[in-house]
Amino acid sequence: DAGTRDEWFLDLGALAFRDALTELGVADDIVHFELFEGGHHAVEYRMPPALAWLAYRIADRP
Repeated sequence: DAGTRDEWFLDLGALAFRDALTELGVADDIVHFELFEGGHHAVEYRMPPALAWLAYRIADRP
């Protein structure tokens, strides 16, 4: 999860990390990656969907 206009260019690092995971064979359903319109600040609206995805992934389910 990174903004396309991050002031510290963390989007580039996030892309590189995602690409490295893909090269290692990590499936897209294991690592959800999303670039959103925006920068590094005022991204509180991004937390609920990110935390919901994380909670689902770590939940003890059948």
